[in-house]
Amino acid sequence: MNSMTGFGRGTASAGRYEITFEIKSVNSRFLDIFIKLPAALTAFEDSVRQAVRNAMQRGKVEITVMMRSVGDSDSVVVVDSALCQQIRQTLVDQGFYKAAADVPVQDVLAVSTDWIRTENAPVDEDVLKAGLESAMKDAIEGLLTMRGREGAALAVELRRRADILENLLHEIDEHKDAAVNAYEERLTQRLTALLEKIQADDLPRERIVQEVAIMADKTDITEEIVRFGTHVVQLKNTLDESTAIGRKLDFLVQEMNREVNTMGSKGSDLSVVDRVVRLKSELEKVREQIQNIE
Repeated sequence: MNSMTGFGRGTASAGRYEITFEIKSVNSRFLDIFIKLPAALTAFEDSVRQAVRNAMQRGKVEITVMMRSVGDSDSVVVVDSALCQQIRQTLVDQGFYKAAADVPVQDVLAVSTDWIRTENAPVDEDVLKAGLESAMKDAIEGLLTMRGREGAALAVELRRRADILENLLHEIDEHKDAAVNAYEERLTQRLTALLEKIQADDLPRERIVQEVAIMADKTDITEEIVRFGTHVVQLKNTLDESTAIGRKLDFLVQEMNREVNTMGSKGSDLSVVDRVVRLKSELEKVREQIQNIE
């Protein structure tokens, strides 16, 4: 099980350059990838994006790649002879000199420097690609290691929370029958008192008992307890899976939250309601933690 939070960095040589690859990820419902590459490496953006897709399934991923020169400069001087000659001839035509050959270089430079410049010698693309892939491999491995380590810690905490949920559910289960019986007794007393008040002597006792039983049954939370317990077991089993489980856990918690809300709406006994509130509080803590699981 992996979290979605992590950071990794890798560095590799590529000819006279050093390439540094940094990658970090945080929580996200989907896999969102943002890449910043130097101009010399933009041709490899698709391969970088695919490598990230192969390594993870969810998270907001930000990648920054940097290049710096570490070797001797391979710059070359490029001269635009045609432009240089055109400047010389212009100075002759304007009467400054009699012949183009007489125009000194400093006068040509005074008019324009566009005719001479330095450029970096091109670097073999295969060399750049190999350096980028090496740095990327180390960075992604570092990121996955961190995500795995945090995921393992989250799994321990979630198992502890699942045990708390089971204990609270067991307490609710122990009190539910007494709560229903107490509600049924209160309801019977109120109905009897009401019938005596309106002098409805013609209503059979059996009918009163039947109506009370029907109403009391609506407060029974046995089904919700069973379903909630099943979801807790599924949650624990899911934590042992090696695939991306974040969405599955999120679905389970939504179902558990639905059951606990129903328990709260049906509950009328203070001992049950108190435990349902605590159950919901613990479930909210679980929900917050699984937001960081891939």
